Amino acid sequence: MQTQKDNIRDKILEVARNEFLEKGYKMVSMRYIAKQSEVGLSNIYNYFRNKDEILREVLNPLMQALDHIMEEHNKPEHLSLEVFNSEQLLQEHIFLFTDLIENYKKELHLILYNAHGSCYENFREEYTNHHTQMGYEYLNKMKEKFPAVNIQISEFFIHTMSSAWLSVIGEIVSHDLPKPEMEQFFGEYMTFCTAGWKQLMKV
Repeated sequence: MQTQKDNIRDKILEVARNEFLEKGYKMVSMRYIAKQSEVGLSNIYNYFRNKDEILREVLNPLMQALDHIMEEHNKPEHLSLEVFNSEQLLQEHIFLFTDLIENYKKELHLILYNAHGSCYENFREEYTNHHTQMGYEYLNKMKEKFPAVNIQISEFFIHTMSSAWLSVIGEIVSHDLPKPEMEQFFGEYMTFCTAGWKQLMKV
C-alpha cells in the first residue's frame, strides 16, 4: 500500500468539503474530488475507502458539537429548576446555539437538505430519535431530583418537539439569518418553549 501523506489527505478533504457544501453529496463524485485535488483516482482510495468516509470526516466537527450539546444538557449540574427562571441560563443557551449555527451553518444545511444517498440521508429521523431518548432521560433525572415535577408527558409530544427543533435549525440556516436576528429568535423561541415545559411539568 502506498504511504499516505498528510498534505494530500488534507487537500482531498478541503476539496471535498467545498464541493459537498456547494453542490450537495449526490452531485459530487470520487472522480471529481480526485481531479480537483490533483490526486490519481486510484490513489484517492489509499486515503479514503469511499465518498461516505470523506463525508464523515467533513461533518465530524459538526457531529461532535451536536453530541456535546446533548451531553451537556443532561449533566447533573444542569438538572435544576433554575432553567425555568434564570435569565443567565437563557442567555447561555442563546449564545450556545447561535455559535453552533455561526460555526457550522453550511454543514447543517448539507446534512439537513443535501445528504441524499449518503450515510446521513436519515439524519433527521436518527437525530430526532436520539434527542427523544435524551429527553426521556432528562425528565427521569429531574423526577429523581425533584419528585414533585410531572413527567407524564406523551412520547409523541417529546418526539414531535425534538423533530421541530431540527426544523427550526433548518429554517434558520435556509434563511441565512444574521447573528443579531438569530439571537433575538432564539431568545423568543426558548422563552416560549420554557413557559410550555414549565406548565407541563407543573413546576
